[in-house]
Amino acid sequence: MQEPQTSRLGNRPERQLPDRLRAVGPGWHPLLMRLHEELLAREPGYRVDDLKEKLGGVRVQVTGVSGGLSTEVRALVAAAEAQSAVTCEFCGAPGRRRPRGDGAAGWLKTVCDSCHAAWIRHAIMIVNGVVRRREPEGGER
Repeated sequence: MQEPQTSRLGNRPERQLPDRLRAVGPGWHPLLMRLHEELLAREPGYRVDDLKEKLGGVRVQVTGVSGGLSTEVRALVAAAEAQSAVTCEFCGAPGRRRPRGDGAAGWLKTVCDSCHAAWIRHAIMIVNGVVRRREPEGGER
């Protein structure tokens, strides 16, 4: 049997939440790190199968060492997903799901008032888990 590779962040299996944070914005990183600590206490060898933003919220799919997950662990994941729906993905401030405004079928993201204003102007975006600011056209600020 092959030993699982360990993360550069310590002696734990790769593909736990800290290894996957770049999939979502930095506003959600603290809530995912709290979830990571809670999962370690209940299922130390858990593995993230998928982590993404979808319809303005974070989606986390984890597997336990034995393949299954306890009801308690599933509830922790569901609570983190629910918290993401009221936490700005850009900055972590209280937020709500909103469309960008690009049309009736616009992109949904959970954002606060300040970040929403910048996001609808296309002035900010999330790239590899980091907020990137775009310079206004013509160099004006």
